[in-house]
Amino acid sequence: MKKTFKTIILLTLFPIISSLDIYAQSKPESEELIKRKKIHLYFGTFLYTKVTTNFLYGVTNNLYLGVSFRPGEKVENKEFIGSINSRGFDFYDYNKSNFNNFFNLKSQYFFLGNFYTSLDLGIRTGFEEKITKFTITQINSLEILPFSKSTFVSNRYSMLLGIGYRKELFEHFLLGSEIQYGILSGAKVTKNYTYNPTAYNGLPNDIILDQLFNDGNDYKTSRLMIISIYAGIAF
Repeated sequence: MKKTFKTIILLTLFPIISSLDIYAQSKPESEELIKRKKIHLYFGTFLYTKVTTNFLYGVTNNLYLGVSFRPGEKVENKEFIGSINSRGFDFYDYNKSNFNNFFNLKSQYFFLGNFYTSLDLGIRTGFEEKITKFTITQINSLEILPFSKSTFVSNRYSMLLGIGYRKELFEHFLLGSEIQYGILSGAKVTKNYTYNPTAYNGLPNDIILDQLFNDGNDYKTSRLMIISIYAGIAF
C-alpha cells in the first residue's frame, strides 16, 4: 500500500517538476527578447504639475532602482498695505520659505514585456511662513502695534504603488506612462504668535480669527493618485 502511494505521488509530481524545469530553461530566452539599457533618464509631467526628473539604473535586465526629484514652490517675500481707515492702516511683511520639493526613492520591475510595477518612497518638504503686521494708528498720536505669526509645517512622507509602460525606441529614446496610487502622511503644524497684550487689551483679532479658520485640516494624511507621461534617453 505504501509503495503504491509513493508511486502515485511520484507520478503526480513528475509532470509538475518537468514543467517547472522547462519553464526555468525557457524563461531566460524569453527575457532576452527585450534587452534593456542600464541607465534610464527621463522627464515626466501631467497637466499643470512641474517636470519630474527620474534617474534609474538597471541592476538586472528587469529590475531598476533610482531616484526622482520635482522642484517645489519658490521663496516668497513681499510687503503690502492692508485696510486703511480714518484711524490708521495696516502694513504687512510676508516671508515664506521654499517648499513642496518632492524627492523619491524608486524601484521598478518589468514583469511582462515593457510593462512594469513600481514602488516609490518619498518625502515632500515642509515650510516656514512668517507674517508680521504693523497696525499704525493716528487718533491722538502716532502709535505702532506690532503683531507677528510664525507657522512651521513639517516634512511629509509618501508611499506609492504603480504600474507603467516604458519602451526604448530607436535604441536611445524612451517613451512611457505610469499611474501610481498611494498615501501621503500628515504634517505637524506649529504656530507661534508675538504681540504686546497691553497694547491690544487682550487677544488680537488676528489670533481669534486664525483659531476659527484653522487650516490644520489641509495637512492631514491623504491619498495620492499620480498619472504621468514621460520621455527621455537610455544609454
